[in-house]
Amino acid sequence: MRGVYWAQMPRFASLNFFGHERPLPSWYWTGETRMACLRDAIKGSLTNAYAHHIQRLMVTGNFALLAGVHPDEVDQWYLGIYIDALEWVEITNTRGMSQFADGGIVGTKPYVSSGAYLNKMGHHCGSCYYKVSERTGERACPFNSLYWHFLARNRARLEAPDARPGLMARMAMPFRIWDGMASHAREELLTKGEELLKRIEEL
Repeated sequence: MRGVYWAQMPRFASLNFFGHERPLPSWYWTGETRMACLRDAIKGSLTNAYAHHIQRLMVTGNFALLAGVHPDEVDQWYLGIYIDALEWVEITNTRGMSQFADGGIVGTKPYVSSGAYLNKMGHHCGSCYYKVSERTGERACPFNSLYWHFLARNRARLEAPDARPGLMARMAMPFRIWDGMASHAREELLTKGEELLKRIEEL
């Protein structure tokens, strides 16, 4: 990461591969959300100035990427929250690995997931207000529809001929799954994802 920092800065600090513009939800500064995994990761971070790798990459980072938060805001949050966040390691991990804002300089694919991965890696889903097994219901886990919404809205970028070598291959499986869904199922997921993004402060 230090090598990437010295080789790519200051350009690296302005990269925004997906063109994301959304502000960071205000509850990132309080932990007041009904999503149990995010509530636990954020409140623990605010209390201890520390979180483990999965909480940083696949909980707080994953949600910010799925939601289309501007990488500047994600950078500022990580740099301000964590005691070990020296810029040379923070920005390369956040803007590179976590947010894929560099288009693949650091990582080989966007680190995004639906609720199923979070359920496998953590212990929060069983007691969460949202239901990890549901995709589009009123209390469906937001990670589920936001995951597919993210992939659908960014497909052209991820499959572009000039994308990083290997990116298309690494993204082939989720797009095959998406293409194999019934059209009404895809439409329901996109509608649900759009609805969640519009009321992101209420989640």
